[in-house]
Amino acid sequence: MGKPDEALSICLNAREKLYSDEAAPIDDLTLSTIQIVFQRLDRLDLATSCYEYCCGKFPNNLELMMGLFNCYVREYSFVKQQQTAIKMYKVVGEERFLLWAVCSIQLQVSCGDGGEKLLGLAEGLLKKHVASHSLHEPEALLVYISILEQQAKYAAAIEILSGKLGSLIAIEVDRLRMQGRLLARVCDYAAAVEIFQKVLESCPDDWECFLNYLGCLLEDDSSWCGGTIKDQIYPPKFMDCKLSHLTNEVFDSRILKASCFVQKLREEANNGSIRCPYLATLEIERRKHLFGKGDDVKIREGLSDYFCRFGHLPCFTSDIEMFLKLLTDDERVEFLEKITRSCDSSSVPIKALGQSISIFKLQELFGAMFKLPIGELEETALQMTKLYCTNLPLSRDLDPQENMHGEELLSMACNVLVQVFDRFSYKSRCFLKVYLFFTMTS
Repeated sequence: MGKPDEALSICLNAREKLYSDEAAPIDDLTLSTIQIVFQRLDRLDLATSCYEYCCGKFPNNLELMMGLFNCYVREYSFVKQQQTAIKMYKVVGEERFLLWAVCSIQLQVSCGDGGEKLLGLAEGLLKKHVASHSLHEPEALLVYISILEQQAKYAAAIEILSGKLGSLIAIEVDRLRMQGRLLARVCDYAAAVEIFQKVLESCPDDWECFLNYLGCLLEDDSSWCGGTIKDQIYPPKFMDCKLSHLTNEVFDSRILKASCFVQKLREEANNGSIRCPYLATLEIERRKHLFGKGDDVKIREGLSDYFCRFGHLPCFTSDIEMFLKLLTDDERVEFLEKITRSCDSSSVPIKALGQSISIFKLQELFGAMFKLPIGELEETALQMTKLYCTNLPLSRDLDPQENMHGEELLSMACNVLVQVFDRFSYKSRCFLKVYLFFTMTS
């Protein structure tokens, strides 16, 4: 109702009664309501103090302790989170509270000032629980393995995953992905290659798995050298490869093996939406290029083939961005002209629309639009808008909540108009504003 002062006053009075010795025990629902009000008024300290007082007065009340834990979560008080979670675990012995404590320790290490010695404490808590109660949830096993990984105890993690606890991961390919990653961490590349190959045979569109497979095949630890949590959560978009340790003969034989395996995946993949085997061909050519044995013609042919198959997808430009870095400026222009010609021959309207959008995105990525004169920029914005309007009937049968086909053309056209606007003089900008206003309202 827009009366925050009155709400705060009521809750402060309730808080004073709570602290009064004569007050009757307050129920958890009322306490939660007070907490919500304090939280919305940005007074988390008051909410926390209420729960701290109640937990001190009723030390074994699980609901109150959970409320206090949530207060500490909102305040990013990782140490107090851990202490509260351990108290709850001691009261009822439930697995979830142990995991809350362990995750709080991980937060102290990765986001706070906690030393890595705390990870040993977390491992000890989990070991003790496994010995007495085992583990019952797959999330618990994932947390356990992550704790071991943070301490570089990969062999121990492999042993646990291969034992009885590994059955908690019910989906086999998920378990194999973890196993392959751990084997790569201990540099058992041959075993990791076999594991990742099994995953790709079941899930041929798993791009990350293919990169792991190829990295292990070439004994390249670029994907595994980042040991921090931040590196695992935010992996670099582009990663260099370490190939100098391989001889020419070894590199050729292993690249040939990867190429044969990718060809097999392409032959077995009947689904036209599977992109990984075709991207894999480009990645193999990229590795050959980095090793000094690249073939520019094959790279351009692979890019053109990928456009013919998947150029209509919104992800097309981001898919090939890394491989476009291998082309010179002239080769990029040639590639753009080639796919523009092939786009005109498409007979499927939605596919043709998607390919046209991808071409506009590539022009923007290559910086071609920044070099165009104002007149051509205006014409480009007009083309984008016309293309959108022409294809509006394609969205006739879509659900109202679905995105319309080609709607990103409008934002792209606006970006072009902003460039036009920035190049105009002040007087011309005024005329442009008037022109745009009448254009949008007509």
